[in-house]
Amino acid sequence: MTTFGVAGHADGVTVGSSSDASSSTGSSSSSSGTGGSSSSSSTGSSSSSSNSNASSSSSSTGNSSSSSKPSTSGSTSKPSNPSSSTNNNSTSNSSTTTQAPSTSVSTIAPSASTSTVAPSNYSQDNAYYQTSTAAQIPNSSADSAPSIYAGPVLKTIEAAKSIDKIDTSSTEAFIKSIADRVRILAGKNNLYASIILAQAILESGSGQSNMSQQYFNIFNITGAYLGKSISFKTEEFSGNNPYYIEQSFRVYSNYDQALDDYINLMIKGTTWNSEIYAGAWKSHAKTYQEAAQALQGIFATDPAYAQKLIEIIQEYKLDAYDNVDSTTQVVDSKIPESPLAASKLDNSAYPEYNGVEYPGADSYAFGNCTQYVYNRIIQLGGLVGTHMGNGGEWGINAQAQGYFTTTVPTEGYAVSFPPGVAGSSSEYGHVAFVEKVYSDNSILVSEMNVKGNNIVSERHISAGVAALATYIQPK
Repeated sequence: MTTFGVAGHADGVTVGSSSDASSSTGSSSSSSGTGGSSSSSSTGSSSSSSNSNASSSSSSTGNSSSSSKPSTSGSTSKPSNPSSSTNNNSTSNSSTTTQAPSTSVSTIAPSASTSTVAPSNYSQDNAYYQTSTAAQIPNSSADSAPSIYAGPVLKTIEAAKSIDKIDTSSTEAFIKSIADRVRILAGKNNLYASIILAQAILESGSGQSNMSQQYFNIFNITGAYLGKSISFKTEEFSGNNPYYIEQSFRVYSNYDQALDDYINLMIKGTTWNSEIYAGAWKSHAKTYQEAAQALQGIFATDPAYAQKLIEIIQEYKLDAYDNVDSTTQVVDSKIPESPLAASKLDNSAYPEYNGVEYPGADSYAFGNCTQYVYNRIIQLGGLVGTHMGNGGEWGINAQAQGYFTTTVPTEGYAVSFPPGVAGSSSEYGHVAFVEKVYSDNSILVSEMNVKGNNIVSERHISAGVAALATYIQPK
């Protein structure tokens, strides 16, 4: 089966009126982190800058003098040990200068309440149509361009688990909580781990910001994620002149979702510019200093943003994590084999899909990705729940329901792609079945509704994109 084409979506793939989902989550207020400002988030004397094309609102655990946004620190220096922070005045500097022309992020109610609309049934007419071409997904130059990074490279590293929790007792503890996962995702996706870690420190106050602790949004990305968002008033800069704007920010279920979403935004860009952050890719920036400068005025409007990132990297020696590239083999000896392996044919391939709709399949929308994966697993002799949610929610829901999950590609597992990843909708995400894992950790998946409602197809997913997904072992 042929692969389907790519276009200027958040993940580089044209998406139709909606994506595969087991249920509709209503309209989302923004896509792919477009937005604008970021308010600083730090807890000690740190000031935060605005973040990516989506803006960041900062917040600290201390009491802020401003009631319209998360509290932030008033200092303009880089974050110090967060354990020393107390009550700080809120000031934010930041924001991106590259918002979508004429389309600002829609805000929610002025009050800071989350919006989560989720009707029980997703219309089967809302298909996840894609254009069929011979192009391989993804075709972003971030995924295919050779890196010019000249630092040391570790060819084999232990697999890092998803980030379930973070330690905010100190900046060093915060770094240790997320660094292993960050370095793998960064290396697989042509990015500097040092830049990502520095941004997380700066934007979240080493994990102590309200935005981070309450909504898991450690990068202060604007918009909505799986239909969930929160609204705050943040401070932006036009040159050196501050102004205030109300923004909606993404609400995640865990920190790993926030990290995956951030990586996806950096490598796939926005709906109006797929390479807006290309200057920070390893294939374009020889050093992390060049990458930081490339984000100045694009990822944040803070005039001192690049310098703050560089100082944080140097203080905490974060460049030590820039030692993984796309050829790195990620190993984990503890991943159990899929119980479906017994159904493989003599050629080590799984049998062709039989098209049977098994009991319980009607709990998922007809002809969508969720229903297909359910039927595929049942066909091959396994079991999976009837209420796993939208495609992008299978990972988190599987964990809650007691399934074994991993971030390492594994044959015979279901694979849940976060919203925007692997061509999926920025609202629903996508789920597929892993038919094969290649030596470079890229995968072959079978899936439904990518080429049209109730149509099954196969696709090769690059190792970089595969690293952003969650893999679920059937029972």
